[in-house]
Amino acid sequence: LVTLFWARTDAVGGSTQSEWKCHEKLTEYCLQLREREITAEAGLCAVIHCSFKTPQSFIPSSLVWFKCEPGQKCSASDIIFHSKNPNKIQPHFSGRVLLLEPDLTQRKCSIIINDLQLSDSGTYQFRVNSNNSGLSFSSSRATVSVKALQQKPTVQTPALTEGQHSALTCTAPGLCSGSEPTFTWTWRGAGDAPPNVTTATTDRLTPVNHRHSSTLELTASAELHGAELSCTVSYKPSSSSTQDSVRINVTYVKDLEVSGDTVVKEGDSLNVTCSVDSFPPSRLMWFGPNKTRLNVSETTESSSQTDLGSASLLIHNVTQAQSGQYMCEGLHLNSSQTRDVHISVCPPATVSLLPALIVSLILNVVFIVVIVFLVL
Repeated sequence: LVTLFWARTDAVGGSTQSEWKCHEKLTEYCLQLREREITAEAGLCAVIHCSFKTPQSFIPSSLVWFKCEPGQKCSASDIIFHSKNPNKIQPHFSGRVLLLEPDLTQRKCSIIINDLQLSDSGTYQFRVNSNNSGLSFSSSRATVSVKALQQKPTVQTPALTEGQHSALTCTAPGLCSGSEPTFTWTWRGAGDAPPNVTTATTDRLTPVNHRHSSTLELTASAELHGAELSCTVSYKPSSSSTQDSVRINVTYVKDLEVSGDTVVKEGDSLNVTCSVDSFPPSRLMWFGPNKTRLNVSETTESSSQTDLGSASLLIHNVTQAQSGQYMCEGLHLNSSQTRDVHISVCPPATVSLLPALIVSLILNVVFIVVIVFLVL
């Protein structure tokens, strides 16, 4: 078996990164590495794209990939993939390297390396063997740099409405066909974690491209509004993990509440407040006894988990004529609710002189009786 090495290469076309390089003398033997330098992240995968050209008489019998020490010749102990003899593969790479196109007659030699670890950084080279011609040839080298995991999962949340069943999805980064990652959902600011069901799925887009995701199913409640939901994706082979969080919004509306004194004296100030906890905030209005809309002061107080809207009915120097049935109405999206409030205005208190005169007469009589008793 004779191995061909490139002493000099000639570009047949394309960019400097993906040009075809042919042997100096046997110009029918060409190869192409689409990228010479590849950056990937731990836990995910890296693809080294390559192709080769040979005469029709050269029938590929096996394809071998090596991870070699820089500046040194690749040896049998450096094999990470062997299309015919898996027993020659380094144990560290066993099952992690796959050909994108298993049919060697297609002259494709691209590989995917799954479950990347930081130690996978280095230089890689492939060799094509042919039994019928007694020849093999090797490529130049590609450099793979594995960095710490930075990509985040994608969390998708549909519109959530209180009382309705909903499904939230967390999709892991990358389209890798290695070990399935582990998904962990966590809540913050929602009190006790709501009852839920999680399901992990893998969509096999191609034999080597898989999309991993987890679905969380729950019934939305107002208590979840404003809570933070996190999805953590962990890759065991590399001990890498990544997380993303979203703020949950739940559409809900509580019952109207009325506070303040509804019985006041004439001449005093009437101050009654109508409020409602809802998201999005409700629009509140007051109507008088004659169903006329009144001018009121509206406010909205928002916190991480509540949106409390209120409208205050304020009447200074109230009169008895303003007694009657008032109504607060709350508008929330396409729904409304009302609350009737009866306002009673009492007449002002009058001061009577009769009790004071009676007390004065009694005291005078007692005083006279005492004087008469002393004189006698």
